[in-house]
Amino acid sequence: MTTIQMTNEQLRELIDAVRATAVSAANNAVASGAEAAAGTSKAKGSFSSCTHRFGGGRNHEEVEEFITSIVTFKELESISDENALKGISLLFYGLASTWWQGVRKEAKTWEDAIGLIREHFSPTKPSYQIYMEFFEQKQADTVPIDTFVVQKRALLAQLPEGRHDEETELDFLYGLLSIKYRKHITRQSVKTFKELLEQGRIIEHNNQEDEAASAGPQRGARRNTRCTHCNFRGHTYENCRKRLADANQDD
Repeated sequence: MTTIQMTNEQLRELIDAVRATAVSAANNAVASGAEAAAGTSKAKGSFSSCTHRFGGGRNHEEVEEFITSIVTFKELESISDENALKGISLLFYGLASTWWQGVRKEAKTWEDAIGLIREHFSPTKPSYQIYMEFFEQKQADTVPIDTFVVQKRALLAQLPEGRHDEETELDFLYGLLSIKYRKHITRQSVKTFKELLEQGRIIEHNNQEDEAASAGPQRGARRNTRCTHCNFRGHTYENCRKRLADANQDD
């Protein structure tokens, strides 16, 4: 048996080295545990806290809004495709819930589920039908230009991608605008929908000011009254001083 002799200084160095190795191993274990916990947390993400719900309405805008909302939620919460597919039933109620029970076996992936929702509740309209709906109704005087443009552009968005450029879409929409806008906005003066909306809002603001001025105090209206006797404004035939003076002279 060989005996190893060490000085006190060598012994202290050995003890320090052992301690450093132990601390490093402990830190690595903690880091690995944290990563594993984070990975587990991500893997267990679900729609349980999602507030978006769908009841089965067959409306293109409603369906697209629902899909956009849940896809965004899934990305923000780092929900895996597998868990998203398992938990999507939490987001349905009413007719949609009943429908999902019948078709869920057809959805093998998350993309399949999204495709089934669109296919059943918002099937693609043929282009001719979209054009019919677009040109079916002109802008009513009571409809703000923002509302009208948003509704019409939503219809055009259902056409195949790249079907029309913005200038052509403006040509389509311009003829449907109320005359109160077309009187002040020429087609050549706007190149984008943004410019059309900016000019339209100015017209609406000016019209509101005109209406407010027209509904001013009645005193102003009396000043504009014209006397049928002397033809001067500001009084009526009944209290016309000239008529009364003429009448007294005749007496």
